[in-house]
Amino acid sequence: MKKSLFFISSLFLVFMHFSFNLFAQSADSISLEMLCKSLAANPNTTGDFAQTKTILTNGRSLKSSGKFIISTYGIMWKTEKPFPSSLILTENKMIQIAANGNKSVMNGDDNQIFANISNTLTSLFSGNITELQNNFNCTLSQNKENWSLLLSPKDSTIASVMQTLVLSGTYEKNKNDSAKLNSLLLTEVSGNTTLYEFSNQKYPKELSSDEKQIFISE
Repeated sequence: MKKSLFFISSLFLVFMHFSFNLFAQSADSISLEMLCKSLAANPNTTGDFAQTKTILTNGRSLKSSGKFIISTYGIMWKTEKPFPSSLILTENKMIQIAANGNKSVMNGDDNQIFANISNTLTSLFSGNITELQNNFNCTLSQNKENWSLLLSPKDSTIASVMQTLVLSGTYEKNKNDSAKLNSLLLTEVSGNTTLYEFSNQKYPKELSSDEKQIFISE
C-alpha cells in the first residue's frame, strides 16, 4: 500500500472531487476548507474515546474505552477497558503494546482499518484537504451548529475493506470558528460497523515528554 494510503491512505479525509451539501445555507454555513482549517488550528488533541463494534452476522456489540492522542507525531489509541492495550500509529509504523507491556512494531500497512482511520484523522487535523480529495468522495452536511462529513473511498485498496466513514461534530462560528470532532462511524465492506465517540477533548500546545515518548518505536 502506498505511503499516502497509510498516513490515510492519511486518519483518510481525501477526495479528488467531492459532493458538497449544506442543510443550512446561512451566514453560519461552513465549507470543507473552513472545517479543516479550524480542526487543524490545534496541533494536538487529546481526550477519551468509547468504541462500539457491531458484528453484522450476529448483531453482537463489543465495547471498549480509553484515551486518545492525535498529534503531528502520530495517533495513539490507549484502550483501558475491558483490557488494557495501546495502538500507536506514526507515519510508517504501527506499534502495539499488550497488557503485560510487551511491544511489537510493524509496518503500518499491516492493519488497513486502523491505518485508514488514523490517516484520515491525521489529514483532517492537519488541514490536508488535497489528500482527502485524492482518496475520497465526500459529502459535507450541516444542520445549525452540527456538521457531518461522509467519506466514500475512491481508492480500490481502501474500498476493499471500508465502505464509508462518517465524521460528525460541532462548529460554533461565534467562538473563533471552533470546530470539534465528536464521533466517527466506520462501515466495513462486510457490514460490520465501528463507532468511536469522543469526549473531554483538550488541545495542549505541546505534548508532555512521556506522551512524545509513546511515538518512538525503538
